[in-house]
Amino acid sequence: KQAKEVAELIESHFLKSRPLADDENPRFRSLRLPTKEEAIQIYDESVASREVPIIYEALAHSESEENNAVEVVMQTASSFELGFEGLAIQELIGHMAYNSAFNQLRTKEQLGYIVSAFTKKITGGGNAFCVLVQSSNTLPPGVEESCLSWIEQFRKELENMSEERIAMEAQAVRANILEKDIKLAEEISSVWGEILATVPHTDHYKNPVFDRLERFADVLTLDDNKIDNESS
Repeated sequence: KQAKEVAELIESHFLKSRPLADDENPRFRSLRLPTKEEAIQIYDESVASREVPIIYEALAHSESEENNAVEVVMQTASSFELGFEGLAIQELIGHMAYNSAFNQLRTKEQLGYIVSAFTKKITGGGNAFCVLVQSSNTLPPGVEESCLSWIEQFRKELENMSEERIAMEAQAVRANILEKDIKLAEEISSVWGEILATVPHTDHYKNPVFDRLERFADVLTLDDNKIDNESS
């Protein structure tokens, strides 16, 4: 009875329907980072020698702050351009990158307690691969240099990785994707994420794709016959 009264109170005071104002309508747009050539046109030739053309710097205002942090963002294509196969491969790369980055930047180089490599999805369908490090013993230029060195190292690791190892990692990602939500809040969060990721530009993409994770899992299912056919 009390729950019903609370629901009626919320409905009467907060859920009154009305048209959305123009500034309340969601806009599914993403910021596209400039390429190096575009950055030269925007700024000048001084950025041509940088490995990372666009650098955004934010300074802490507290004198007691001892930590530095660097996040290297490498923007990939949009979800529409990548498709389910591209997005699944991106998830697989992010999964393998995390352990490699933690082992190199945290365990071996001891840069800081917070070290991560992951894929990031932006509202509007944008995607990026990110490397994040927080350090109290190394200044940002040194952290950035270590991150870029690890990226080159990780690329070589991927090039030298056996097909069997890739298939094993893909199965681990697949199992994680298909893991059932235990709590109701987790299920609501995952479903709401699909709704927010919907791009209503066309009729084809107007409805949320609630089987997206299952399609990812299908892409990540690598059997021996498929590997042999692709390598021949």
